[in-house]
Amino acid sequence: MITSQSGPVVLVVADDLQRREQLAALRRLRPTIAIAHPRGPLARQLFMDLLACDDAIDPLPWLISARAQTVALLALALALDFATSCAASRSNERRALAAASDAAWSAAMREADARSRALFGRLLTASDAWIAPDRLVDRIADARDADAVRRLLSQMRARSELPVETTPQRSLVEPTIAVLLADLLRLPDAVDPVAWLATARGEAVARLSLDAMLRQVLPTPQHLLAERGAEVRPPIRPRLRVRAGSLIARLERMEFYANCFRLHFRARIISADAAKMMFQSFTPDALTRWNGVTRVVDDAGYRYVVQIEDYEVMNQCWWWRQELTLVCWPALDAAARSLTLHQQPAALARYRIPRIGDQMVPLAMPELGALQVRIPLPHEVVFE
Repeated sequence: MITSQSGPVVLVVADDLQRREQLAALRRLRPTIAIAHPRGPLARQLFMDLLACDDAIDPLPWLISARAQTVALLALALALDFATSCAASRSNERRALAAASDAAWSAAMREADARSRALFGRLLTASDAWIAPDRLVDRIADARDADAVRRLLSQMRARSELPVETTPQRSLVEPTIAVLLADLLRLPDAVDPVAWLATARGEAVARLSLDAMLRQVLPTPQHLLAERGAEVRPPIRPRLRVRAGSLIARLERMEFYANCFRLHFRARIISADAAKMMFQSFTPDALTRWNGVTRVVDDAGYRYVVQIEDYEVMNQCWWWRQELTLVCWPALDAAARSLTLHQQPAALARYRIPRIGDQMVPLAMPELGALQVRIPLPHEVVFE
């Protein structure tokens, strides 16, 4: 069964839809599947609160409205832990460079230091030794720990020697953890960083915190595939096609393993950018792709977490041609007789090339309706 339903045009961020569906899947796993927890008591409690929410509740607005201070404190700890990690990496690179005396490596380090100083001042490039603290995220439990986090930020500000900015704007343009840290280092000491994050960057810190928690909880596609072993069912080649707006996608193959299963898609996306790149010198400021279905459920109602393993986008005349592989966890239930794949609402993902830093910035795109594909599974196949 293949359906594509039209709906009102609403702008959505594809990554937000994926995070919401991943949370919903974690609530509907088979009872025998264990879920990991994020590191640290604050993140662990926040994640348990999210799992206790109803599927109808959008996690981002809920975090912004119901847990604003908690999310802000967690994001502040994540930003400072990021700084500590970068400082340790830079120190190791300098020691290796001193031992190697490599001219090309030395030039690359100078370029990296220049980029670092533009964002973080002398925080990562000062020559004096800096004893990095233990990870904050592992230690903070509640608002009573906020003062220790504020003190560490104040120490980092002094080390960075950056000028004070009353209203830093960088992370409004590039809402990444690195650029958020750059703004925090420039805030006046009189401004409470937790309150500032909650009020001035609420949506950004909610995304960063939710993304960080899910990364710690979900087994990565690389880990799942490294441990997958041999296939436990013969592959299925449905070759079913779905269409929504400018997207045409076909499910080519399904592979089943002891700890996960994979979905292989081919897709075409009609795009003016593709035509421009084909016939003239044109560099787009943003890249569009399809991130695949976001919900996979079997006939018993059990859900599977969907993650992107790999994708490739190629220009072909009037459209982008894409190959996409999704990894679904946990393994398919032995009793399952069908799978239903959803993307509701269906939407393309679009990412802007960053103006600061190297992390692509997700953009909102129009909804394309809804996609749904039901796939019968062979009855005679038995798991080994």
